[in-house]
Amino acid sequence: MKTYRTATGEVRALRGINETFPAGSLTAVVGPSGSGKSSLLRLLAGLDRPTSGTIRVGDLAVERASSRTLRRFRRTVVGYLFQRPSDNFLPHLTVSDHLRLAGRLTHRPPRIAPEELLETLGIAHRLGHLPSELSGGEQQRAAIAEVLMGGAETIVADEPTAELDSASASYVLETIRHLVEAGVTFVLATHDPAVMRRADEALELDHGVRRARPRSATRGTAGERVASATVEADESEPPVLRAAGLSKTYRRGEELVHALDDVDLQLAPGELVGLIGRSGSGKTTLLNVLAGWEHPDAGSLERPGGAAPGWDDIAVVPQKLGLLEELTVRENVEHPLRLAGALEEASERVDGLLERLGLSHLQGRQPRETSLGEQQRAALARALVRSPRLLLADEPTGHQDAGFAATVLEAMRDAASAGTTCLVATHNEQVLRHLDRALRIADGRLV
Repeated sequence: MKTYRTATGEVRALRGINETFPAGSLTAVVGPSGSGKSSLLRLLAGLDRPTSGTIRVGDLAVERASSRTLRRFRRTVVGYLFQRPSDNFLPHLTVSDHLRLAGRLTHRPPRIAPEELLETLGIAHRLGHLPSELSGGEQQRAAIAEVLMGGAETIVADEPTAELDSASASYVLETIRHLVEAGVTFVLATHDPAVMRRADEALELDHGVRRARPRSATRGTAGERVASATVEADESEPPVLRAAGLSKTYRRGEELVHALDDVDLQLAPGELVGLIGRSGSGKTTLLNVLAGWEHPDAGSLERPGGAAPGWDDIAVVPQKLGLLEELTVRENVEHPLRLAGALEEASERVDGLLERLGLSHLQGRQPRETSLGEQQRAALARALVRSPRLLLADEPTGHQDAGFAATVLEAMRDAASAGTTCLVATHNEQVLRHLDRALRIADGRLV
C-alpha cells in the first residue's frame, strides 16, 4: 500500500499489490497513466517507503531499512533509471567520468566485466562525450552502464523507450535482453508494446490495483506497419506558416551538427500534420525555430503573430512540458486565459478540455501529484485553451498508453477541425493514421 498525503488531500497510488520479480528476468509493469507504475518502481528502488506492507530484496526489508542502508542499497543493489534519459546524469561529467565515479563508490565488482559491458552496450566510442552530446538511446545505454558499474544486479526503469524512436528503442531492448541473459534483473514501467512483447513477466496496474490479465495477451502480436501517404497542403487559402531555406548548426564538442538543412515548409489552416523522424533527426530544433525559441542561421519564416506571437497565435507543447509547479492542474490550463484577461468567459472551455483529456478528477492537484502522462495532457489542454492559430506539439503521446494516445490525437483533430493548424513531431508511426499528411525528417532535411 502506498498513499501520498498532499496539500490537496490523499492520493492512494497503490493498494494491496502482491508480486514477485524473478531474478534474471525482464518484467513489464503496464497500465494507463496514473495507474501507479512509477510509484511501484520508486518503492522497489528504495526511493520511497510503503505506507503499509513489506518489500524484500534479497535479505533486506526495504520498508524498515535506515536512510544510510537505503543509500547503499540504491548504489549497489537496485539501480533506478528516470523517465527522461538526460535526468540520469550530471551534465558537466563525461560518460567515462560517470562510470569511473560509479566504480569508486562501491567495493562490489560488477556482474559483467567493464570491457564486455561497454561492448554489449555499444558506447565504448562515446566515453569521452558529455551526456548532451549523446542521442537519447545512447543516454539510456550509458545510464544502464553506470548502474551496473556500481555493482547493481537489478535495474528498475521508468518508461525507458518513451522518448526514443523505434530504431533506438529496439537497440535499447536488444541490449536489455542480452543483459537479462547474463543474469541482470529488469523491471520496466512502460506503455510500449515492443517492451511488452519482449518481457518475460507482466504486471498490469489500474488505479493502484493489480488487474488480472492472461500472460498470452501481454506479449501481443507483431506491431502494425502503417504506410504513410504524403498529401499536398491545401493552397486555396493563404498558409498559416511559411518557412523557406531554414538552416541551423550546433557545435557539439569538436563535432559540427547540422540540425536543420535547407528546410522548406508550408502549413495550411486547419491541417493536422505529422513531423516524423527518429531521435536526433531535427524535429525538436525545427519546432523551436518555428516557435521563435531558437533563431535559424539562414532562411526566412512567416508565422502567426510575427516576431512576438501570443498564446492565441502559437501554442507549444514542449517535451519538458513547462507546467508551473505552484499552480494546480486547472490553474495551469487557465494560465493563458488569465494572462489575456479572458478567464471568466472561457471557464466552460476549460471544463470541456479537462473532461476531454481525462483530467477533471485531477484539476485540484499540483503537477507533482500527477503522473508524467497526466502532466503531458495538462500541457496540451493549456496549449489548446486559447484556440491558437498554430499548435506545435513535441512528442505529445510519448508518455501515454494506447487509449490516452488516441484521446490526445482526437483532441488535436477536433482543434484542427475548429481551425487550429497542428504540427506534431513524433517518432511514433501509429500517429500516422490520424494525420492529414506526414512529413519525414532525417539529418535535418525534410525528405
